[in-house]
Amino acid sequence: MGPDLWLKGSLTMKWKNRMLGLAVLALAQLASAQHQVGDNTKLNAGALLTLGYTGDYGDAIPSSHGLDVGIDGKFSGYYYNPSFLSFEATPYYNQSRANSASQSLTGASGIIGSANFFSGSKFPGSVTYHYDANSTGTFGLVGQPNFTTYGRGQGFGINWSALLPNLPTLSVGYSQGGGHSTVYGTTDEANSNTRLLSLRSTYEIEGFRLNGFYNHTTVDSKFPEFLAGQQEALQDSTGQDVGASAQHSLPFHGLFNITYDHASADSNFSSTQSQHNATNYTTNNENMSATFHPSQKLSFNVMQNYTDNLTGDLTQNLTTNGTIVPGINLGSGSHSSTVGGGTGYQFTNYISAQAQATYYDQTYFGKTYTGSYLSGTVNYNRRLFDMFTFSATVIDSSNGQGNNAVGFMGNVNFFRNFKGWQIAGAFSYAQNVQTLLVTYTTSYYNYSGNVRRRIFNGVNWTAAFNGTHSGLNNYAGTTNRSETYSTSLSMRKMAINGIYTNSSGVSLLGIGGLVTPPPTPGLMDFIFFGGTSYGGGAALTPIRKLTISANFSRAISNTIGSTFSHNNTEIINSQLQYRLRKIGLQAGYTRFTQGISAVGTPANTTSFFVGVTRWFDIF
Repeated sequence: MGPDLWLKGSLTMKWKNRMLGLAVLALAQLASAQHQVGDNTKLNAGALLTLGYTGDYGDAIPSSHGLDVGIDGKFSGYYYNPSFLSFEATPYYNQSRANSASQSLTGASGIIGSANFFSGSKFPGSVTYHYDANSTGTFGLVGQPNFTTYGRGQGFGINWSALLPNLPTLSVGYSQGGGHSTVYGTTDEANSNTRLLSLRSTYEIEGFRLNGFYNHTTVDSKFPEFLAGQQEALQDSTGQDVGASAQHSLPFHGLFNITYDHASADSNFSSTQSQHNATNYTTNNENMSATFHPSQKLSFNVMQNYTDNLTGDLTQNLTTNGTIVPGINLGSGSHSSTVGGGTGYQFTNYISAQAQATYYDQTYFGKTYTGSYLSGTVNYNRRLFDMFTFSATVIDSSNGQGNNAVGFMGNVNFFRNFKGWQIAGAFSYAQNVQTLLVTYTTSYYNYSGNVRRRIFNGVNWTAAFNGTHSGLNNYAGTTNRSETYSTSLSMRKMAINGIYTNSSGVSLLGIGGLVTPPPTPGLMDFIFFGGTSYGGGAALTPIRKLTISANFSRAISNTIGSTFSHNNTEIINSQLQYRLRKIGLQAGYTRFTQGISAVGTPANTTSFFVGVTRWFDIF
């Protein structure tokens, strides 16, 4: 779950005792209810109880030690019939990285529940709810392990459908969630509240397959000060989207499709860099297309698109989880019209080709651009020399202003088995590929590879790497790059792995942290970043049912927005688990450090646990 579900702070001992009492009382009530379920209610319940000695100390949490109790329960059942009403709940209490699979740095507590009613009927529905307290979350950096946060939050959702024969279907969904989180090592908060209402309807008449939809989204967010500047960044946005589509079969195995979409949104974004930026748009978008397959080998297609507000259309394309990216303004009266068509032919089972021609007419920044976009592609899907498959595309574009460009896209895949070595790789390259705006092009190249080797019986070695480089041509400061290298060695009773990542580029503040900006001019509030991360782990099973594991990771990064920050996150975690039927022995140790130079000194947290676990079938 993302940082929008965490609420600031850790639990006090009094609150912990209340939670424990409620959890034990709930389990006791479930046990007593076993004799009172009657003929129509079927229940199943169980819980994993953990008891042991634990200790916590550090800068970010109050120091404590002593006997501790944890509960991880599961409760499920149905009333009358599983298709009538079924339900499930998983309450948990005091689950941390040192003594559970929750991987929370603190003793996380909460509940996750769901219920399904009238399943398989004409009016099915469902309800979901979750509450999480004192939990560990993340706030993301592009290409790097995320900053670690702690907090609490909750979410609720309900869905219902009406599926009556010979009438339009109707599906309605509503969800809301919110919370607050604090970044370890700072007093900075990352808060978010989200509400989403959606409606869907489908209907088929006279061969037309009709679809309609409506979405309404509200998001309120606050971002940490060390990314936004001297004060936190605030963003409030509301948007709605309504549309319809229709499909109908055509001769020659063809298909006709038309869609219409009306979208509007209002967003207020304030930070140290932009102070206050209000974004609002209303846009109408219409698309029509038709495809034909006269034979299995031959195909044709035609298409047409019109957008009456290119600024709004671009903003809608950049929307992330309902959050509007500020800073796009292509001028008043911006619009776009596109028509095109193409053909494809399958020469053999492994050789095919496509050709596409597009004519466009776009107005933005007070100027009108017309021109053409021609492309031809060849695909070879059979291994050449038993090693390669590839595809290649040549692009010729003109914007009608005397600017012509030749672009290229290529993909090569490599496979080879050689004397016990399994080798694979891929490379893709693009140059002068048109973006949503016809006067801007983008370039990129991606590469990856892996090698596997069975050294001897039961021992296997794997190594892999991948990288990506991308940027918007003629638009400085938009280059992003990242490389990742990993390796692992597995045996019958032991496994070892390691990973290294290096990345740099530019980002924008989004609902989940820093996100990579799409290649679009006019964006603002860039945050530059660069960093490396490395880590590794090992798992050992010396005897049956005994598992010992240890992991280490460290991320070092720099962020430059209105302020400069040098960031460091490091975590060491180890666990021992031994299980004998329903009883288990468990021990764990965690050490966590996170420092963000722009806002404070590093925070350290250490915890350990030694105890036993026991599964109880309540009923």
